Parts: sequence; structure tokens; C-alpha cells
Amino acid sequence: MSRVAVLLAAAGGGWLVRHRCSLAVRRWHPGNGVRRMAGELSVRTAGSGDRVVILLHGLTASGDFFGAAYDSLADHAQLVTCDLLGFGRSLSEHGSDYTLEAHLDALDRMAHELQLDGCKLTVAGHSLGAVLALHWAARRTDVQSVVCFSAPLYAGADEADERIAAIGVMERIFAPQGAVSRAVCGWMCRHRAIAQWIAVALQPQWPVAIARMAVRHSWASYLGALNGVIRHGGWETSLRALDAAHVPVLLADGAGDPVGVPARASELAARYRNVTAVTHPTARHELPITHPNWCVHRLTSPRHDKPVGVDVAGHSTSTP
Repeated sequence: MSRVAVLLAAAGGGWLVRHRCSLAVRRWHPGNGVRRMAGELSVRTAGSGDRVVILLHGLTASGDFFGAAYDSLADHAQLVTCDLLGFGRSLSEHGSDYTLEAHLDALDRMAHELQLDGCKLTVAGHSLGAVLALHWAARRTDVQSVVCFSAPLYAGADEADERIAAIGVMERIFAPQGAVSRAVCGWMCRHRAIAQWIAVALQPQWPVAIARMAVRHSWASYLGALNGVIRHGGWETSLRALDAAHVPVLLADGAGDPVGVPARASELAARYRNVTAVTHPTARHELPITHPNWCVHRLTSPRHDKPVGVDVAGHSTSTP
């Protein structure tokens, strides 16, 4: 056997070991439901009733991130899993506006087309989706609660730049926002079928379907979400509005998350009456896919109340 063949076999074996040992791979299965377009957004829906749970994914992901473990939410509510504007099946090769307002407007149109206006909404998001959940809930009167998984609550662009590259391989490539990252993204857009399998090769820790969806965005949608939502800051204005409206907010993080700012959630829980902070003792940034049952339990809790002025940041090991 040639040296090249030996190296390829070793690389393939290493990839397979990492893939099969990954919690995300072992615990994720495709979610069920009916897929349709609602405004500009592709959504997957299941369940019925005037109580609605809406799930928003993170940067370079899609609604597929919330897999079959979340289907149980449809037993007692409508479940709506979104592909955010410019990502996943909501990708538009010719779109150009991916500002915060554009994302929020698209969510409003989605809710209107699905006839969710006036329903009892629980809005939950992961990473990018968590920040959007805060902003979107603050502009609506029908949101009953907000759940934020691994929310990148940065004070501003400088703090964001220090931590954003820790999210993953794709972010380390694109975070610099320079000519190289733009050229790579442009090549991916022109050769998306090949790029999907390159993403699979670079990210053995993800289920194959999730890794392939990671390239379904454009440079404009990636940069718009990164700058307009994550690096933009401004989330505390929305948090104050939710506090004034007595809308409970749960900040759920993994203790091993390198992306979030340490102690930010517990500090906010100490300052705001409506904020509760909980921490999974072993999870990292990809908390919703590696520990879905723990996350579903947080979504099915009736409220996130706490005694005024008490930091209730805690740990749970009872649910994997």
C-alpha cells in the first residue's frame, strides 16, 4: 500500500472515530413535521393549539439543528422550527438585506402567514437565534417567555471579535471578514455541492446532514447576521423592555462554552427580575444538539420565575 493510501486510510479512520464518538451524532435524528414557506422563511411545523413554540437556530446552521428530540414539544403546542433569513432552505442567492430589522421583519411575516399573531408564543433560540429571540420578543405583545441557549451576549464588536472564532471551523475561516474569507465564501457559493462535503470532512463532530447545511448561506447573509445581530450589541435594550413587560427570560448555557462571556448570564440574572440563568455542567456551545433532552425540559417548564434579586444560576445533571 502506498504512503498516500496509508495516510488517507488513517485520516478516514480518525474521522470515523470522532464522528461515532460525537454526542451530537449519537443524539441527533431528523425532526418530523410539515415543511413550507412562510414569507421568506422555510419552516417546519407540527402540532396545534394557541400555545406556540418557535425555535431559531444559530449562525451557519438551519432549523434542522433542532432534531427529533424536540418533536415532543408538538404534543401540547404548535411547534415552528425556522430557517432564518438567508440560511438553510431560506437561502436566497440574490438577497442583500440581512440587518437586524430585516431578520425581525421576516419573523413577523412568518408569524402572520402562519396565523400566529395573538397566540401564546414561547420563542427559543441558539446562539445567533438566541439574540434574535430577545429582540423579536421585545417588539411583540404575544410572547409569553423567551429561552436563550448559548446566547452570545457581547457588549460590543470588540468583545465579540475576541470570542467569535471559538464557535467552530467555519467561523474561524470567516470571522476575519477579509478578502480571503470572502473569496472562500464566494467559491463555496459557486460550488455548493462540493462545499457541502468539504464541510462534512472538516467537521466530523456533526451529523452529516447538519454539516452539509452549514454551507447554505451567502457571504451577505453571513456577514449581515454576524455584524447586524451578534457584533451589533443592543440586546440589553430588548432585555430591559422584556423586564418592563414582565416576560420571563431563561439564559441556558453550557459550563464548557468558549463562545459566551463567563458569568454574563448570572450577572444579568442578578440585575433583572425577569431573568433566570441555568448552566449545564458539561455542555459546550452546541448545547441544544448534544443535550437535547435537557433543553426540551427547559422549554416545557411553565415559567422561569425566581425570587426578586436572587441569582438562581444553577446546575443540572438529572437529564442528559
